[in-house]
Amino acid sequence: MKNLYEYLRAKFRAFAPLSCFFSPRPDVVSGWARWRYFVDMRRSNRLIDPSVEIRCSGDFRNRLTLSRGATLDKGSIIWLGEECGELGRILIRDNVYVGPYCFLGSCHELEIGENSLIGAQSYLITVNHRSERSGIALADQGYRGASIKIGRNVWLGAHVVVLPGVHIGDNAVIGAGAIVTKNVPEGETWVGVPAAPIVRK
Repeated sequence: MKNLYEYLRAKFRAFAPLSCFFSPRPDVVSGWARWRYFVDMRRSNRLIDPSVEIRCSGDFRNRLTLSRGATLDKGSIIWLGEECGELGRILIRDNVYVGPYCFLGSCHELEIGENSLIGAQSYLITVNHRSERSGIALADQGYRGASIKIGRNVWLGAHVVVLPGVHIGDNAVIGAGAIVTKNVPEGETWVGVPAAPIVRK
C-alpha cells in the first residue's frame, strides 16, 4: 500500500497542470492543518479567503492571531519568519480588513489595531536585507528590522508600503502608493514617497 501511495504521489507531482496548483515551498502551510484552521476561523467570525497563503516553518497558530471580525481578502500572503533570531508574530485586532493581494510579513511583532483598513496590494514588513558590506552578495548579508504597530481606525490606501520600525497612530490616513519610512502621529494624513504629512492651509 505504501508503494502504491508513493507511486501515485510521484505521478501527481509530475503532472504539471495539477501539481502547479500547490506550492513547492516547504514553509507554505497546506493540507488538513490549513483547512482546519480556515474552518475554525470562519466559525468564530473571522473570514479568511481560501486563496490566502500562510508561510511559516513551524506551528503558526500561536504566532498568528486574528480577533473577531477580522478579514483577510483574496490572494493575501502572511509570512511568519525567523530570520532575525526571533519568532515573527502577527496580531490582527477586531474588525480589521486586509484587502486583496496584501503581504504581511514579520520576524518581530506586527500589530494592526481594531477597525483599521489595509488597502489592496499593500506591503507591511518588519525586516529588510542588510547592505552595508561590500563584496558580499545582498542575499548573504542577513536581515535587520523592528516591529510595526498600526493604531486603531487607520486607513492605508492601496499599494502602501510600511517599512520596519514604523508606528502609525490612531485615526491616521496614508494615501495610496505611499512609502512610510517613519512614525506617523495620531490623526494625521500622509502621502507620497517617502510619505510626508499633508500641510493644511
